[in-house]
Amino acid sequence: MPREHLIAASLCGALGLVAASANAQQAAPENTGCGAGTVLWDGQSGKAAEILAVTTNGLFSNQVFGITSGTLGCEDNGVISAEASQFMSENMEQVAQDAASGGGEALATLASLMEIDQADRAAFYRHAQTHFEQIFPSADVTAREALRNLTATMADSQALSRYAA
Repeated sequence: MPREHLIAASLCGALGLVAASANAQQAAPENTGCGAGTVLWDGQSGKAAEILAVTTNGLFSNQVFGITSGTLGCEDNGVISAEASQFMSENMEQVAQDAASGGGEALATLASLMEIDQADRAAFYRHAQTHFEQIFPSADVTAREALRNLTATMADSQALSRYAA
């Protein structure tokens, strides 16, 4: 490829990133997780900023470090696994429907990712149904908030509190 084409392509890509960043206002950490990308793109919003944050997190592979050290926007001693958080972000509507009905595939998958023992799954499903309004208090609740609400309500449950600590 001629040098002029490489320069033009680079400039177009850079201008696209600048335009996406200029139009953005605040990234949704519940979609991007934690890590250097989340910190670097903090204050930005929109799909472009989220994709850049996730890509940066992936390129630097630093989420494990952030989670274990409590840095890079990660919470130290967090209860919710990255997999459970990501699953909830991608499937929150189905999880909410399953929680409202007291069971289903999405809620079962979430229980598995939260390492709820098989013996406690029925209690988990009942709990999600009984505490639905606390877990999903509004249509605007984010996946991160819903998971925090779920673990907070589980902390008060005799049968499920060990999964919330």
